[in-house]
Amino acid sequence: MDEPSRGYRYSSARKRGPGPSPAVLAAAVIVVLLVSLAVFHRPPEPEVAVVPPTPTPPPSPTAAPTVTPTATSPVELSSEWVEASTPADTPTPWPTIPVPARRGPTPTPRVSECVSFAWSTVQAFIPSAQVLTEIRIRNDCNRDLAPTDLMFEISGWRDGGLIRSVNAMPFDRVRGRHSDIISVGLPGSLDWYDEVRVELVE
Repeated sequence: MDEPSRGYRYSSARKRGPGPSPAVLAAAVIVVLLVSLAVFHRPPEPEVAVVPPTPTPPPSPTAAPTVTPTATSPVELSSEWVEASTPADTPTPWPTIPVPARRGPTPTPRVSECVSFAWSTVQAFIPSAQVLTEIRIRNDCNRDLAPTDLMFEISGWRDGGLIRSVNAMPFDRVRGRHSDIISVGLPGSLDWYDEVRVELVE
């Protein structure tokens, strides 16, 4: 076994480097203490005083206008009662409508009012001497006329006096709005009479 060389020594421990100085350690401790004091001993913030709001004074009451009371009467409108002022003027009355009078039945006109006639005469000698008179009748009535409704008188006059007269009527009923002819002979001659008259007898 070889002997170690003279003048040299071996060791198994490693050589450490130089550590921090005491001054640096003291400065670090002081800094940590100052930071701790600044954090845990912060002075309290001043409290802000809360000022209550100033109350607004109520508005001064104004004088209400004077209202003159008027007479009112209840009026029903849509099933609710309201008050309406009574009008001072008189309401206009409703116009009155005249009621038409009922027409009565139309009176039946007389025969002389709805029958017209015309006549003519001629001298006839057969079978005897007579003045033949022909009467044309027009019935303008709204009804039929019986023979007894159309009685005619034919008369002959001379010097203002009646000489002879006869009556005549139609044989059949004369319908309304129709015409008929009656022929009758007045005894005598046209030389006997100054005037011949034909009249409707009613």
